[in-house]
This record gives sequence, structure tokens and C-alpha cells, in this order.
Amino acid sequence: MSIWTHQSRRSFLRSAGVCLALPALDTFAAPARGAIETPKRMVFLGQGFGFLPEFYPTESGRFSEIGLSEGMAPIKAHQDDISLLGNLVNVGAYKPHEGSETFLTGASQRGKNSISCDQVAAEHLCRDTRHAHLTLSTKERKGHGKTMLSMAYNKDGNSIPGLNTSLELYEKLFVANETKEELMARIKTERSVLDSLEVNAKSISRRIARTDKEKLEEYFQTIRQVELGLKRQIEWADKHPKPKAPFAMPEEIDGETEVKLMFDMIALAFQTDQTRVMSYMMPSQSVLSSMGITIPVHSISHYNASKERRDAGAARDKKCMELLAYLLDRLKEKQGLDGRRVYDNCIVSYGTNIKAGHGIKGFPVFLSGGGIRNLRLGESIQLPKDTPLANVWLTLLQQAGVPIERFSHSTGALSELLG
Repeated sequence: MSIWTHQSRRSFLRSAGVCLALPALDTFAAPARGAIETPKRMVFLGQGFGFLPEFYPTESGRFSEIGLSEGMAPIKAHQDDISLLGNLVNVGAYKPHEGSETFLTGASQRGKNSISCDQVAAEHLCRDTRHAHLTLSTKERKGHGKTMLSMAYNKDGNSIPGLNTSLELYEKLFVANETKEELMARIKTERSVLDSLEVNAKSISRRIARTDKEKLEEYFQTIRQVELGLKRQIEWADKHPKPKAPFAMPEEIDGETEVKLMFDMIALAFQTDQTRVMSYMMPSQSVLSSMGITIPVHSISHYNASKERRDAGAARDKKCMELLAYLLDRLKEKQGLDGRRVYDNCIVSYGTNIKAGHGIKGFPVFLSGGGIRNLRLGESIQLPKDTPLANVWLTLLQQAGVPIERFSHSTGALSELLG
């Protein structure tokens, strides 16, 4: 028997094994007292290795005027909602194979790490959410950092263990007292977490408004789609043993599907306000494998060695943008607490310490989201040479409402990012 509880616009469905957070429902909204103050949400994405040199714009300006490179073409539908920052440097980074180590901290790779900007944000933004933060990661370390558990580091400079698979994230969001074996058995037989709650949109339709019913139907459908995706992942791993290859194959076989499932649940977690800050150290090799590319991702960073490697690098660049576009689509689809798109209160960053090959200066960071009202979007922005990456994080943190004057080696907020 499921129990329906609600606190203002935040509602839950509970049973013995599940506590399911629901989207904001107008039916249970408190009496209006002016405009709803919607909190900011931040997601930090790290991809590891950089892009090919030809991926980058050759000039500053609006993408609608200067156009997109072939590598950036898959994100064209969002070209007015992204900006690409250039000429950045992570002062503490010097390792050309570790694109995510110290990416969110700015600490020296020669010594002890320090707190990451996502954790600084979480301390301020996640005081009343179910999860203080959600740290997502991968077992694939190539391009990120050999000793990293995730991109997130606590106040003591220790790496925070991340959720390495979409199944782990699903369990974190939707499962309470179910063992991993029970969870996998349920997913394999296409039994939904919604079944254990004994609830669907029809059974509660008498208690909610029509618009809320439509919202719940869409939400439940997304959960079922995630579960079907997980079923495919589990079955794929069961049927296909690891092939012999010159590099270790990850357990998550279909990398592209894995990333998309993670992105689906990032959007769901934000929509239901389970957390307001996430970081995700994304897989690379398994994504290449799902594309039919067998070249090790590190070898692709040596793109001048052969045409085959350069072609593989170009295909990887496009896939990275295709996946980023997928996340933006999901954030724009979901409706938040104030009736606006979840995207409209998000701050999305995506990047790496590495520009191209093994170059660690002038690397890129993408920004997107409507969480900063006057953020310059739709542009290639060339910042002054060797602008500290910490200045970007400081600017985003301040604009998200975090009361901070300095972060890591920052020298000041970047007025160039604001219009």
C-alpha cells in the first residue's frame, strides 16, 4: 500500500521499499505569496581528453553569425543557449593525460588537492534537499586521472567516491530497502519501481488537477524508459563477455546508452528537487566502443599519428556534442517548481583541463543554462590569455548566490561572461 505525502509543492510516494520524489504539483501548492523563489541548480561535467584543433571556432562572435565547426554541428539546435570559453588555464594542472584532476579545484597536481567548486556550491544550495549532492563518476580513468574516484573533493582535499553506473544512480534516487540482487531481478523482468508503489496516474487522478495528471504521466513514463534502458544494459553485459583487446573493457558495455541514462536521471533529480548540485566524470572508452571504434582513447589524443586516429577523433568530438545536446534537451523538457523549464534555473558547465592532444593551456569550457539571467550565451568568447579557470568557477558560484569572494587561485570574477 503506498502512502501519499506532500509538503507544499514537494510531494512523495512512499512504500516499504521506495520513497519516490515527485515533480512540483500545483494541486498542493501553498497560497501564493508573491513569486515563487526557485533555487539555482548546478551540474559540472568533465570529459577527460580534449578535442581536435579544428573543433574550435577560429574567431569570437555569435555562433549564429560565425557558424559552428563540423565537430560542434550536433549542438546546432542549442547554439543560442551555449557559450564556449577560450584561453583558460588551470594554474595547478601540469599533467597532459589527466583532464579532470583538479579541474573543479584548481589545486596543484603536485600536492594535496583542495575542495572542489561543486562542493562549495552544495554547502549553500543543498541545505534542504534529500541529497547534499550527487557525485557521478565512471570506472574509466583514462583522460581523467589515475587515482580519482570522481571530480568532487571535500574540504580535506580527499576524492569523494562517485556513483559509477546508471544502475547505482537509479538505486540512489528510487530504491530504499531493496537489495542489489532484488533490484537487478526486478529490472530484468520489467517490473517497475512504480509497481511496488501500487500507483499510477489513474489511481490518483481524482486528487490532482488535470495539468498535474499530465505532468505525472510524463514523469512516470520517463522512469519506465530509464528502467527499460537499464534492462538493456544488464542483458547486454550478461550476453557479451569482454572481448580481447589492447585495452581493458569497462563493465558498462554500451557507453553511449550509459551516459544518456545518467543524463535522464540528472534531469529527473533536478525536477524533483532531490539535489541541486551534481558533478559527472564521464566515460570515454566505452562511448567509443558503442560507436564501433576500437582505438584506445589515449591513442586518439595522438591524432597526427594516422588518418584513422584523426577520423576517430573527429567522430568522438561529434559524439561529445551530441551527448551534451541530449542533456540540454532533457533539461528543457522538464518542468520545475515554478512552472518553468528545469533548464531555466540550471547552470551547466562542461570541459576538461586539456585543449587538444596533450596541450593544457587555452582549454575549453562550455556554459549553458538559464540559471544566470545575464550570462552571455550563443557565443564563442575568447577571454584574455591564460585566464584562470578558477575565475570562471568564482563567477558561476557568485551568480548562483553563493556568498564567496575567492575560490582557489582566482583573481576575480569575470565580467566578460555577463551581458
